[in-house]
Amino acid sequence: MEIKRVHIAYFSPTGTTRRTLRAVAEGFGCSELSETDWADPKSRAAILKTGPDELVIAGMPVYYGRIPSLFHKGLPLRGEGTPFVPVAVYGNRHYDDAVLELKTLGEAAGCVTLGAAAFVAQHCLNPDMGRGRPDASDLAVMKRFGSALRAKADGLAGSMPPLSVPGAVPYKEYKPTPFAPELLDAETCIRCGLCARTCPVRIIDSETYAVTEPERCLFCFGCVRICPVAVRGPRPEVAPMFAAQMAGLAARCTERREPELFL
Repeated sequence: MEIKRVHIAYFSPTGTTRRTLRAVAEGFGCSELSETDWADPKSRAAILKTGPDELVIAGMPVYYGRIPSLFHKGLPLRGEGTPFVPVAVYGNRHYDDAVLELKTLGEAAGCVTLGAAAFVAQHCLNPDMGRGRPDASDLAVMKRFGSALRAKADGLAGSMPPLSVPGAVPYKEYKPTPFAPELLDAETCIRCGLCARTCPVRIIDSETYAVTEPERCLFCFGCVRICPVAVRGPRPEVAPMFAAQMAGLAARCTERREPELFL
């Protein structure tokens, strides 16, 4: 199988999924490479159309053991027998059904699964989980995975053999967002606008930086992590409860989890 072009498509509000897919693509090696940022509403509104001599590496963070709710009904992707690699990125707890869900959606979009993976990155809600990851060891595995995908593709002369990945149907219950991070200190805010531009659902007002539709918040914490003066986060009345929940979660997930590859 000859791959003439590689597409990496990711939803990555905090940047770790993007970094992961770039490393995998580097390991695969291809002179023609494109990126699609599905955190941008304009990119989600367009359909990424691909053919049988192209490769799509799609990456999503894991929320509640699933891929983000924006994609539960389908991916903005149309393949024509396009080789597809679903990649789940999670914060050292578990990826649960996310790899299976993303694989299933890719195949429903007309792709065929070449390989799949689950990688660990620093947790978007709790930096103490997976702190500093992906690290040098993770990045080396990502590149080796890309090389293994290339070798598998080069060795295929016929139809793609089926690939089994962990997960279960029905998928895990997707929980509602408990709260939307807010602007906590308007005087310290430098009005850079990064939070509004980073929000995948554009619910942060570009002038006041207040959350306009908290019920639509994805709880990705992209606005919190990108703020250069650290003035976004849980409002004071929910902060202690949230901190206790995050501490309890971290205490249950102290053992380092390693990347899992499926070829």
